[in-house]
Amino acid sequence: MSLYNPDTTWIALLGGGFSGSVLAGGSVFQFDLWNMGSKRLPVQVLVVGKRAGIMAEIGSAFALLLVTGCKTEREMDGITSSGVDWEASLVGDLDASIKSGAKLFKEVMKHAGKKTGEWAVQESGKRLAQYITNDLGVVKSGPQFNLLPTPLSVSAGAGIFYEWQKLHLLDNEIGWNYISPKYSVENKGGAVYMQMKDIPVKDGTTIHLGFGVSEWLSIDPDIRWAPTRGGPSIGRSKLHIDCVVYGGVLYQSRNKGSHPGINLSQLQPAGRSETGMLSVTQTKEVAKSGKLTIYPKIFKFTNYAYWSADDTMKVHVDSKGQFTKVEGTASYRD
Repeated sequence: MSLYNPDTTWIALLGGGFSGSVLAGGSVFQFDLWNMGSKRLPVQVLVVGKRAGIMAEIGSAFALLLVTGCKTEREMDGITSSGVDWEASLVGDLDASIKSGAKLFKEVMKHAGKKTGEWAVQESGKRLAQYITNDLGVVKSGPQFNLLPTPLSVSAGAGIFYEWQKLHLLDNEIGWNYISPKYSVENKGGAVYMQMKDIPVKDGTTIHLGFGVSEWLSIDPDIRWAPTRGGPSIGRSKLHIDCVVYGGVLYQSRNKGSHPGINLSQLQPAGRSETGMLSVTQTKEVAKSGKLTIYPKIFKFTNYAYWSADDTMKVHVDSKGQFTKVEGTASYRD
């Protein structure tokens, strides 16, 4: 009896520019899972391994995540997999089967470069899921997932091996336990622009960006902001610059088609908020016509942060306190 059911089967491809990414040194994977049945939007998940490794660079290797036995995304949250050394188990005994699967996979690859999930419900995508479920013998009844190399990876000698894995929905605070964003800053057209990537939240999530100042000697020396016409949205606390995340990347607005990143020169500092041991002091004092050493933060609420950067940047400020120039490298920092 076939275990394949499109309504309870989910599939994702990783590597070569397709949905998914390798995070935290290869021990954490992020995927966009597409349902093989009627659901039309992806589910973003993390797969975390206690021991993990890829025996090829992800730029040339491909992996496939298959979740079965789950009608809704909530049913897959927290399921575990004991893992297999796929290179050892597949290259030998199932070599002929792998070759037949490679043909299906190549058909799927023709469609998988699209940004939508239509490739997942193409006939070739469905046949690939059925092939893995019914022919490889790795799928059993009930909720489970398998992260395995694609036929192309196996034929190239790549392997994925785990002792233990767990799947999490990328929701609420789970991502911050495993992933830290990276940021870059550059001077462009007389303004300071910042990019941020690897932000561990779902697409369309609003995050609260802010900046601390090294020269302000307190526990949490944060800049307060005033709204500006055409500038980023400022939150109620005045510490928060409200931005949106798509694909783990920072956007200044909800327009997914706009350029990613944020124009820091459009921000207007309006004072400082300094947290001491017993109090929070807010002033209207703004640094003007000088330099500041600042670092980005992502706030959970008020002045409590999920994440604060280790690396700082030095910015020049004008007579109004606005950022006009940044010193140093434009490379990504932690």
